[in-house]
Amino acid sequence: MFGITALKVLMMIAYGVPGYLLVKTKALGEEAIKVFAKFLLYVCQPALSLYTLSSVDSTPTLIRDLWIFFFATLIGQVAIILLYQLIFRKGIKTDFAHRVCAVAGACGNVGFFGIPLLEYLIPDVPEVRVYSAAFSISMNVLGWTLGLLMMTGDKKYVRLKAAVLNPSVITFAISFALFAFGVKFPSLPAEYIETLGRMSTVVCMTVLGMRLATKKLSSIFSNRKIYIAAFSKLLISPVVIGLIFWFLPVSETVKTSAFILACCPCATMIQGLAETHGGDGRTAADIVLSTSLLCILTIPLMWTAYNTLFL
Repeated sequence: MFGITALKVLMMIAYGVPGYLLVKTKALGEEAIKVFAKFLLYVCQPALSLYTLSSVDSTPTLIRDLWIFFFATLIGQVAIILLYQLIFRKGIKTDFAHRVCAVAGACGNVGFFGIPLLEYLIPDVPEVRVYSAAFSISMNVLGWTLGLLMMTGDKKYVRLKAAVLNPSVITFAISFALFAFGVKFPSLPAEYIETLGRMSTVVCMTVLGMRLATKKLSSIFSNRKIYIAAFSKLLISPVVIGLIFWFLPVSETVKTSAFILACCPCATMIQGLAETHGGDGRTAADIVLSTSLLCILTIPLMWTAYNTLFL
């Protein structure tokens, strides 16, 4: 099981190789990274949200589980940040890198990375895709509020309006409304949306590969704080989220989906928030890249352990 899962994760990471080579060989300049990132944010991400929620049928139980998923993952992410703050309270007060690590250790790439991972590990239950959307929204709400407060230390950046009126939440709200009322797209538009949505993983990994080409691995892994954040995101986060869901009145599939999504590497959103709001963007970028590489080992490890202990 470990080897097969590792190969699947490695294949997903390998989507970033073309981007890495294009930048490394100077076929594309660093400015191209922003172009791909905008395409991911404004095209692929909305399409992924629409595809995810329109690809399954709405039921009262599924809608209930989505709301439970949203609040439970929100509480879990807050708990992880507060746990980090408790352990490294001295560093949090003076070091912006520690602040970024605290948030990055809780927020994962549950959409672009999480959906294909769910589809691979739980292939017979298509409904699991929608849990990724609920997790993603809780992460967005957290990132634009407590996340920004932690990373910058400045309350002026915390705006509830920004947490609600951003592309991810707006698209989810539209998608959820269509999902709840059972509205389905005609076959051709549905195929178009699905194609753009499924491109998300490839485009996301391409962007990461391009960013990796602009850095030296030694500079990424020489920072001790990177390992602390990676430990928090890849090992502590699945345990905390898994324990929370273990005590909830939901199905085994919901519990397993939450655990798998919590195993995902750090969300690229953290880097964007840090860079645009005066946080430590360099540390955020290093955490995103390092966890995306380290998860080749940690996801198979955690999944094997979960299967041994709980399934």
